[in-house]
Amino acid sequence: MSMLAALTMNRLFGTAQKRETKHREIPGNRTATVRALSDLGESIASGVHVIYSPVRLYLCVSMQPKPEALHAQKEADRRMAAGLFDVDELWSAAAVNARWARRAFLTDGDGRVLERAVCGARGMTDAGAREAFFEFNALDPYPEAMYLTDGITRVRVK
Repeated sequence: MSMLAALTMNRLFGTAQKRETKHREIPGNRTATVRALSDLGESIASGVHVIYSPVRLYLCVSMQPKPEALHAQKEADRRMAAGLFDVDELWSAAAVNARWARRAFLTDGDGRVLERAVCGARGMTDAGAREAFFEFNALDPYPEAMYLTDGITRVRVK
């Protein structure tokens, strides 16, 4: 009993030595912005914001649909709406940007698919009127140059 009392007293008055626990160091996130003016067919990419996390690679590609592609999409949306609702230009722009983004995958500078990054990853997660978002698996190390491509056009990521 006296041993328990002594331990309790030490805890209360802080005379016992605290064990230091070593915390595992987890690398933090790094971010980068790449200016990459690229013609993607129906859209123009102006830049890419990249977040390197220990587990995932997140990309936000700034995109703007070309006027002729946007006009064609708005007409298709208007026909589909059949007068039941108004067609929003932002909705049509998102549809144009999503067409390229759904087909995009990650490659290195030589055009080889980065299998470890793509395998099991979500790829495009969302597309809007001004951007498209992607999520891939993290790589260690990353290649010197990386691109998002649909097999025809590409935008530099790193």
